[in-house]
Amino acid sequence: MKILFVTWDGPQVFYLESLFLPIFRGLAPHGWEFHVLQFTWGDRQRVEQTRQACAEAGVPYRVVRVWRRPVSLGSLFTAIKGARDIRRTVQQWDIDVLMPRSTLPVLSSMRALQRNALPMVFDADGLPLDERVDFGGMSSTGVAYRLLRDVEAQGVRRADVVLTRTSKAKDILLARAGAGTSRDRFYKVGNGRDADRFVPMDQSVRTKVRERLGIEAEAPLLVYAGSLGGKYQLSEMLELFSAVHLRCPDARLLIMTGSPELAARGIRDFPGLRSSVVTLTVDAGQVYEYLASADLGLALIKPSFSMQAATAIKVGEYLLCGLPVIATDGVGDTSSITPKVGFMLTESNKDVFGEAATWFTDEVLPERERFRVRCREVGVEHHSLKSSVDSYSRALESLRP
Repeated sequence: MKILFVTWDGPQVFYLESLFLPIFRGLAPHGWEFHVLQFTWGDRQRVEQTRQACAEAGVPYRVVRVWRRPVSLGSLFTAIKGARDIRRTVQQWDIDVLMPRSTLPVLSSMRALQRNALPMVFDADGLPLDERVDFGGMSSTGVAYRLLRDVEAQGVRRADVVLTRTSKAKDILLARAGAGTSRDRFYKVGNGRDADRFVPMDQSVRTKVRERLGIEAEAPLLVYAGSLGGKYQLSEMLELFSAVHLRCPDARLLIMTGSPELAARGIRDFPGLRSSVVTLTVDAGQVYEYLASADLGLALIKPSFSMQAATAIKVGEYLLCGLPVIATDGVGDTSSITPKVGFMLTESNKDVFGEAATWFTDEVLPERERFRVRCREVGVEHHSLKSSVDSYSRALESLRP
């Protein structure tokens, strides 16, 4: 069956290439042929990068330009006009299933399906509207939020299958959709990574990577990989690292980010750590070897209503590479993060950071290899590309005639 994946992405977002295309490729042997219609305001070079990635994955790709002026109205007009683009694409590619990701694509898709009984899979992908309220300045009482919340609820009611990343997201969306919406149409899917790529490495490789960074082979190394600013708690990470550094003065922190200027700004508030923090910007294809050279992964995210529905992809990457994690409790489903593989922060204060630092220095470091094996096992079971493909496959099977 042919599925049209409708997505809305800014030029700085690479989820289509890094997350979804590997899953689509993994679903192909199960009989699902994916096509992509991307709404974007990226420039020609960015679009060509995406087009090439789709071609390499064997996924047909088409782009629709998003009107950016005025910003809010331009996006709304694009979504309304997008119904025509979707109808034309469905007809030309002989599509069997429509799969919009997030709110504006589901608005376009529902308009396109007004006189069409084509099945629809709504990939809710968290609670993006509430995330804009929590971190983007959107008002929860404003017209835009109320309008798009209604679109979200209509999308859930219209969909034959609703995909979420957490069980809590399922409960919230079900309640918002109202009476008569069946829980059976909800499926939790994963944001997995390739377990053949994100792997632990032997000591010789880890030593070579550390030499490249100017870090001693035996120095305790903490790592953070991802965006900074907004919901990502850089100051809290540095506070936690301070607690580790107090116990292990040779400890080092590696920050891999596309925003090194934000990292430098944050480090200025911790002058005593300046020589112990390494900031790096690397290609996506190199991230795994730096992760595998570390001893601990950090995933500190500001807890909020919207984050209950989110999944921190970096946690899966850490675990697959054999890294125990320190993460924020209440962000996504954390049931797989037991004390055998991680430490969950229930609060952000010096006492809790001290407990986490003691766990790392007194429990993890003396049993580093044992933790590496356990983390890898949990990563493969819960956060691998295969586990994600299996979860998508179970959800999509309900659509077969």
